[in-house]
This record gives sequence, C-alpha cells and structure tokens, in this order.
Amino acid sequence: MKFKLIAAAAMVFGLASGAHAQKVAEYGDPIIGNSYGGCTFTQVYGTGGGGYSYYYLYTEYKITCPSGTYKVGVYSHTDTSYWIPMTNCTFYPGSSSYYVSGDCRNWRVYLRP
Repeated sequence: MKFKLIAAAAMVFGLASGAHAQKVAEYGDPIIGNSYGGCTFTQVYGTGGGGYSYYYLYTEYKITCPSGTYKVGVYSHTDTSYWIPMTNCTFYPGSSSYYVSGDCRNWRVYLRP
C-alpha cells in the first residue's frame, strides 16, 4: 500500500512537472534575432509620446508562425527624471491562450499549458 501511494504521488508530480508552457516565438534574441521557430514579426500599429521627464511607446505586432498567428501589444514607458533612465514594459497578448514574458528588448510568446 505504501509503495502504491508513493508511485501514485510520483506519477502525479511527474505529470504536473511535465505540463509546462511551450515557447512559440521570441523577439530580440541576441543571437538569432526574431527568427525563432520560423516566425515572422510584422508591426501593425505604433504610437508614442512624451513630456518633460518621460516618454512612452506602444507597438502592436502580428506574429506569424508555423504553429499559428499571434498578436502582441508592447507598451514601454521610460522615466528620465532619475539619474539612470528607467524603462518598464507591459505586454498585451491578443488572446488568453498565450502569454508574453521578458523585457522590452527580448521577450517570448508561450502557449498556456
């Protein structure tokens, strides 16, 4: 009985650890650029602006991959009132079936498990 419980727990944890997100696209890879997985990035919208000590940029990309088509909006905000300018990014995936992770220069699109 004890062995069956341990085996069942190992199987459950093994299945849980195997359920991880699948990377489908990458933007700004330092070695291969935006070509991960045979994807192509097309900018479909862009706007920006600023003021005395800040500026922002919003860009939308259509990402066409062998696995499908994805849309990602990237909002970056830079505050220059500090000694070293600080830039933050927020990502807006076009669907809840995938998410984006990374920073303004290098980010990845993952399918949700």
